[in-house]
Amino acid sequence: MRKTVVLFSMIFSALMGQAQEKFTLASAQEYALDHAYGVQIAELEIQRARQIYLQNLAVGLPQASASGQYIYNVELGALVTDFDGDGVLDELVFGTDYQAQGGLVVNQLIFDGSYVVALMAAQVLKESAEIGMDQSKAELKREVAKAYHLALLSEESVAVLKANKDYLADLASEMKKMNEAGLVSKADADQMMLNYNNIDNALRYSEGQANVAKMLLKLQMGYPVKQAVFLADKMEDLVVSAAAASTLTTLGFDPTKSVDYLGMANQVEGAKLQVLNKQLAYLPSIGVSYQNNIQYMSSEANIFGDASVDIPSSLVAGSISVPLFSSGNGRAQVQEAKIQRDQARIGLQQLEEGLIMQHGALVNEFHQGIANFLAQKENVALAQRIRDQRRKEYDAGLASSTELTQTETQYQDALQSMFMAAQNALDKKSELEYLMTKQQKQ
Repeated sequence: MRKTVVLFSMIFSALMGQAQEKFTLASAQEYALDHAYGVQIAELEIQRARQIYLQNLAVGLPQASASGQYIYNVELGALVTDFDGDGVLDELVFGTDYQAQGGLVVNQLIFDGSYVVALMAAQVLKESAEIGMDQSKAELKREVAKAYHLALLSEESVAVLKANKDYLADLASEMKKMNEAGLVSKADADQMMLNYNNIDNALRYSEGQANVAKMLLKLQMGYPVKQAVFLADKMEDLVVSAAAASTLTTLGFDPTKSVDYLGMANQVEGAKLQVLNKQLAYLPSIGVSYQNNIQYMSSEANIFGDASVDIPSSLVAGSISVPLFSSGNGRAQVQEAKIQRDQARIGLQQLEEGLIMQHGALVNEFHQGIANFLAQKENVALAQRIRDQRRKEYDAGLASSTELTQTETQYQDALQSMFMAAQNALDKKSELEYLMTKQQKQ
């Protein structure tokens, strides 16, 4: 019996461990990199690009095809003419009742400008898929971080509201008793009960928001939405850690190494290849082919019998196609491709300048976010001291219930402002990490 209980406990503990997994921000991001849907799609895109490259490569390699046909002539055709010159038409039936033929064709492309460009374009596509994977991972880490911050904010807001609900519950109960004893007015007791009801409603709403925030986090991570998840980090610890890790703001920023720039640069390469493709269209296309055919004819159904006749044939052929005149269509296509290439180059230059500006703005906003958090944290301490002092004054009859309510509201607002400042600072750090993904790896 004891062994059964122990076994059951072990199984239950294992199941609970699976159902109640705890994640730090870093472990949540690592989990997402292995399970998120966007990364899985990006990995498949890399595999797809490889297959496209192989398809384009195969076009320039030998292509062989075989064919065969078996024919039963239900009614043979005839040639009618006056063979003897006697004015009487004679009918000459030609062909056999049964025929069969088979053939083998081998083609080899010698030169085609489009084939050369197609191979180069396939390589660019492979690079694009790899850049897309890096971009997807960087975006995923950023979005998971933001969802984690929001979930932490919601969770800690709930914890604060619960503590304040208990505080107001005790205060409301105490004031009710004092009112019954005639020590405070009914209005003061009702005012405190109103404060309690308001924070109780706010708590229920915040609990719902916390559940939604965690669902968003699980969705970003690729974690089962119905399975419970617990957050191991604390908001303030993350902010302190972010403030200490100042390398993001001191490290030199090279916009040409950001994932967004690399993605745009890859598009510029694609635009260049479009120009080359249109230019090479002026060159000839050259190829060779070999054909081997055999035909069997027989008056019997067995075409391979003694009565059959076989007629083999084979040939080797070369082909060349030279564009001569297109009434300016080819030139217009080249010019259009050049315009698109120049547009892509301008877009890349604009992106580079924009990334430099974005980096400078994020560094400033990150510093400001940390400073704002520290200021709001100090405000929380001040608001708490004011609230506690006002409580003592109220107990001594030196303050009104209105003043007590105002200090409580002020304390709640200070807490929410501190949490919002922490979330903002951490989100700016996540944006910086995304912008400097490639540079952090070096």
